[in-house]
Amino acid sequence: MNADAPASPPTASHLVVQALAGLGGWRIALIAPAGAISDARIEAITQLLKAAGITALPGRHIHEHHRYLAGTRQQRLVDLHEAFEAPDIDAVWCLRGGYGSAQLIDGIQWDRIQADRPLIGHSDITALACAFAAHHKTAVHAPVAADLIRDWPDDRQTGFAASVRSLVAVLGRGQTQQTPRHIAGPRCEGPLQLWGGNLTVLASIADLDLQPRGDQPLALLLEDVGEAAFRLERCLHQVTRTRLFERVAAVVLGDFHNCAVGDDPALMIDIIGDHVDLTRVALFTNAAIGHGADNHAWKYGQIVKVSGSADGSGSFSS
Repeated sequence: MNADAPASPPTASHLVVQALAGLGGWRIALIAPAGAISDARIEAITQLLKAAGITALPGRHIHEHHRYLAGTRQQRLVDLHEAFEAPDIDAVWCLRGGYGSAQLIDGIQWDRIQADRPLIGHSDITALACAFAAHHKTAVHAPVAADLIRDWPDDRQTGFAASVRSLVAVLGRGQTQQTPRHIAGPRCEGPLQLWGGNLTVLASIADLDLQPRGDQPLALLLEDVGEAAFRLERCLHQVTRTRLFERVAAVVLGDFHNCAVGDDPALMIDIIGDHVDLTRVALFTNAAIGHGADNHAWKYGQIVKVSGSADGSGSFSS
């Protein structure tokens, strides 16, 4: 080999393994509380985590299939409870979203859930995350485990690795950082509590009245995937009429991945303006959350310092 030849660029999996380095030595339970996942993908996830020095402990029912779900409701509940009761587990990582998480909420025995053991995921996992945080359990919005082996385009691999590093920062140091763009409403300087997730899922659980305890004003982070504009507006209409929304001081829009509004951000902003009083609520865009590569981690219920400047720059930091 020519010693002067340029080194080959790192592969996507190599970048992810490097990003996970801060969790080396961790023991992470893998559960599938929503959609089914193939055996091959489970094996690939387990091997990637092993390469990063992480011991993966799969739930005993994650290979099950019940219609499009990862087993029956009872099987998924068993895995959830066992993951939070097993000794020497550092975190519980959901394999994927899809549908089914909300089915588990009524069956969760909250005294069996260790409060300081984080549940990790996004998308349909929004339902569980909101329920966890409302019951003073730890939940972190972040990529699902299946995202670790996703075939990211070359120009998105570095971005996804940054998303993984943000998860390591939240888990290790409790550090959250976002730099959205402030585009309307009050400057909104002061501490806010983080809440939100997938807009469609939030609308589907609106009747459960899940929210953090207390009266701290909220920053509501929103993202979605594959939805038509009118469906997003339908969901927003429902969410803005909940008791939760009375506490919202800032709406923070992330990525609406493969949604009709994705190619026309002004359309989503226009929809927001019809449903949100922007003399009371600040509006931010460009948050790094969603179903794409830029899906940075944040902890439900965490208090962050929020600022929006006259030049449109904004920041959320713990």
